[in-house]
Amino acid sequence: MNPVLPVGDLAIHARPNLFEIDLGAISQFTRFIREYVGKDVTLCAALKCNAYGFGLLQVARTVLASGADMLSMVDPMNAIELRRAGETAPILVYPGAVAAPQTVSDAEVFDFIPTLIDLESARIYSHYATKPLRVAVKVDIGQERLGFPAEEAAAAIAVITGLPKLEVHIVNAHPNVPSPPSLDYLDWQLGRFEAMCRQLEADGLNVPIRMVASSKILSLSRKAIFNAVDPGQMFFGPFRAAGDVPWPAARGAFAKLTSRLIHVRTLDRKEFLAQAPFPIRPEMRLGVMPIGSADGMAQLHCGEVLVRGRRAKLLGNPSLEHTRLDLSGIADAKVGDEVVIIGEQGGDTITTDAVVAHQRHARIADLAMAIRPSVPRQYLEPG
Repeated sequence: MNPVLPVGDLAIHARPNLFEIDLGAISQFTRFIREYVGKDVTLCAALKCNAYGFGLLQVARTVLASGADMLSMVDPMNAIELRRAGETAPILVYPGAVAAPQTVSDAEVFDFIPTLIDLESARIYSHYATKPLRVAVKVDIGQERLGFPAEEAAAAIAVITGLPKLEVHIVNAHPNVPSPPSLDYLDWQLGRFEAMCRQLEADGLNVPIRMVASSKILSLSRKAIFNAVDPGQMFFGPFRAAGDVPWPAARGAFAKLTSRLIHVRTLDRKEFLAQAPFPIRPEMRLGVMPIGSADGMAQLHCGEVLVRGRRAKLLGNPSLEHTRLDLSGIADAKVGDEVVIIGEQGGDTITTDAVVAHQRHARIADLAMAIRPSVPRQYLEPG
């Protein structure tokens, strides 16, 4: 793998914090998903929340080069960013913006597929569109959040199809999956979607793309593949849901999160020890790194880090832009030393799984999303 400089011209002037992202792993997972769903299934990469924190543009280019057919996201500004960067693949924009003349214009100018969730929005898009516009229709099959109830969706699609300038290109849904998952409940939701699709066929309505399967759904059942899928988290690492998907787990997109020591000293405090910000021992050796809660650190650690290949416990809670370490057992630690928050150093590793378990996160993607933009990203290209 060949490292690429951190994104942004100012990255070299930033504090010595770094989030390393393995694009080779993302490429590997994309190829695996493609093989798993089959070559005839439309593979839509759901890159919500800045590609789950891994970086929208870099991830989009990687998944498209590795087998994805199209992209999806919630924020129209993300779609516009990709178009301005020269990306030409189809883009689906999930519900997230109010239908208005500007949103219609954006869909036309930047060539993305907006999602309709009610007839009023459909009429707005039809009224302000200046040319034929492909749209998606969201169906609610159990999430009770957005879209037409499954039993009403076919009739709504018939109305939308009859509106000037609108072409329903995608019909999609997002099942509700409780924890632990219930396959009976999932089957009931999929059955509602299937019944809606049968009604569309009976009504002579041809919607080219029918899509339900997110990462969690794909990990549970192949019944949900239909003719398109839109996983998101699966592009970044082994998915942790119950199921029989044999993920190649040798590597993940989250390669490493590091900082460096900017201060090291021995504490000699003898007074007001009970009021100290952490328990102080005689001759305790303190280290400080310049990453804190404003950078996401409070959600990114397992209580200890690696310095010179040895474990150092965090002292107290991270402050806004700094975190204290107990270096008492690492006598040779000095200013400038790398601190590994997540990743490998000197034969030891703090894994993403360890941090996910310590923080009680639901998924590895939660770690990347917790890393604030103040931490530069460095991309490791396949090599």
